[in-house]
Amino acid sequence: MSISQKFFCALLLLALSISPAAALTDKKIDISKLRGPKISELSMLIISNPDAQIMAAEAGELDIIGDIARPSDIDRLAKNKNLQMSIARGFHAFFLLLNNKKSPWDDAALRRAAAMSIDRSGIVRMIFSGYCEPINSWLPPVSPWAPAGGAQDIYNPQAARALLKKRGYSWNMAGRLVAPDGKEMPAMKLLTPLARVSPTTAELAQTIADSLSSAGFPVETEPMDFSTMINRLDRKDYSMAVLAWSMGRNPDSLYSFYHSSMDFDGGYNMTGTCDARLDRSLEALRGAPDEASARKAAREAQRALLELMPSIPIYSRFSVTAVSKKWKNIFTTESSTADNMWTLLAAEPRGGVGRPLTMLLPEEPRNLNPFTASSAYSWQALGVIYESLLTTDPYTLENMDAIASSWKVAVAGSGRARHTELTFKIKRGLRWNDGSPLTARDIKATVDFLRRNKIPRFFDAVKNIKRIETPDDHTLRVVMEDVSYWYLDNVAGLPAMPAKVVNAVRDWQNWDPLAGGGEAGPAGLIGSGPFMLKGYRAGEYLLFERNPHYRLLEGAVK
Repeated sequence: MSISQKFFCALLLLALSISPAAALTDKKIDISKLRGPKISELSMLIISNPDAQIMAAEAGELDIIGDIARPSDIDRLAKNKNLQMSIARGFHAFFLLLNNKKSPWDDAALRRAAAMSIDRSGIVRMIFSGYCEPINSWLPPVSPWAPAGGAQDIYNPQAARALLKKRGYSWNMAGRLVAPDGKEMPAMKLLTPLARVSPTTAELAQTIADSLSSAGFPVETEPMDFSTMINRLDRKDYSMAVLAWSMGRNPDSLYSFYHSSMDFDGGYNMTGTCDARLDRSLEALRGAPDEASARKAAREAQRALLELMPSIPIYSRFSVTAVSKKWKNIFTTESSTADNMWTLLAAEPRGGVGRPLTMLLPEEPRNLNPFTASSAYSWQALGVIYESLLTTDPYTLENMDAIASSWKVAVAGSGRARHTELTFKIKRGLRWNDGSPLTARDIKATVDFLRRNKIPRFFDAVKNIKRIETPDDHTLRVVMEDVSYWYLDNVAGLPAMPAKVVNAVRDWQNWDPLAGGGEAGPAGLIGSGPFMLKGYRAGEYLLFERNPHYRLLEGAVK
């Protein structure tokens, strides 16, 4: 049995020992017939302290607490008779980021030696008690695009030492690495979130630092506020850092993370990776005209990443969520725990008494400006306000309708003029949460704004658009510069905003969508998602109310 098979079996045993995910749903929910949200209000309680989070769940102050990382917390909540648990193998991936632009991490051999010096399996056993799986790939093992050996353990300190010797490194009497030029390797800082906020991540960072120090790399952790850490990563003002990503279902994210064109302030290429061979593979992946070509390019890109080791994959964590038994119609699948949008649409109190559903927001949102927001915590809030042209079927992971009722992908032109054309039919009768009509011209205005301002967080999705056409209020045609298998997902996944909002924004970097809205807003936070912001008290909560014009509400679309 392979390592990946063993960990998958462990996942099944853990799921059975906690509670099968399917048990949370009274019956399989037919999403094509779902009408909601059923709840009138949604409250996101901001609780940063992990111990306080667990106590709030036990006290009934939180109905949903997701992303439970500490094994002791999982075991503790699983024993609570008022809670039900769900577990799933997800698209989470945790990395040790290395600044490839600065010495000593500008040496690929040194990066590979560092990767072989970290005992991933030991980390999984000691820190996570088996609630995750070690990885050696840049896509999580659950991804259908991940390589077969993505969970292979490459821990080999002897091989790491041999590689360093071959490169001319040596060690002084204290065991510290000495570079080929005879100079001792300078001390390096490993950026990590604060222990009081992310204790497991902080412990993991210290374990990694200890492992590397034992191999001769002089590494010390530098804890800091998460927002401060992200700012430094955006500017590449760091040597090493730990960071987790929630990866998408497609491998095209590799382009965003590791292509040299994405190396700019605020870009996703935080490691500063720049390699011609890797760029060619990623360009072939990005420009693949079909699935077969995409799979070939994905394999080549991941082989190049394994040689370059621009960052070091550490583990992929299982997603674990606890839900109060006071709620019914909690939505789960084999790849999704209960803290998802479908739960927010379907959930109802078992007693029939309407009250807000409360869920955990583990950190203060960095900001609520959709153009600059980059943290998962900001988008946990913004994600219930904004929608995209398409969404994802939670059962099949295929595209399904959202703002668009149908879509068509075509390849036009010939020779160098060949290009992809996307046509979306916008549903009739849709409205923004302020009651104004939603049309194809709003979507065009949103995408034009993102293109015109070259907004870093969305630049990769819009940079290859040649032009956008709106033949009528319900048709959007996007003409791309060239051909790519991924353009549909890139464009269809952008958050949609009203033209009247984006056309009024003069300084997108400093735009405050709550300005003029007092405590509650929504001011500029006008979207078509299931909820709208009602109140926000920093450090305490965000309160949302049901969008009365949401497309899945009975009678909302006429």
